[in-house]
Amino acid sequence: MKNLTNFSAKDNGEASIYIVLLKALIMCFISSLIMVIAYALILSYSSMSDESIAKVTQIIVIISISLSGIYGGKRIKRKGWLFGLVLGLSFVLMLIPITIAFGQKFAFDMYFSIKMIMGSSVGLIGGVIGVNLST
Repeated sequence: MKNLTNFSAKDNGEASIYIVLLKALIMCFISSLIMVIAYALILSYSSMSDESIAKVTQIIVIISISLSGIYGGKRIKRKGWLFGLVLGLSFVLMLIPITIAFGQKFAFDMYFSIKMIMGSSVGLIGGVIGVNLST
């Protein structure tokens, strides 16, 4: 019987979890950057109000984590829920130094907790979808 607790090694042609996680995180950052630039251009050249920034950035994070979770789930072919959860949490945690670098204050508050729950949930769902698409 195959040991289901071994999650880090290649088995039966499946990609290494660490390489896939790194690629998925890079994909997540690149897709987020592209969508943020597109949104900034839309804001610059339209009469949209700045009030939508918080909502749109949350949607961008959700889309980026979802796509990356699906990608990773398809590549690792098992335990997509765990991969997606780790991916979502990693992405949200990696945003902390980026937001600080852009001059925003960081605090472990209710907003951050919700962002962590949202990131892990969306990643979990994306990973599950990816595993199911790989079969």
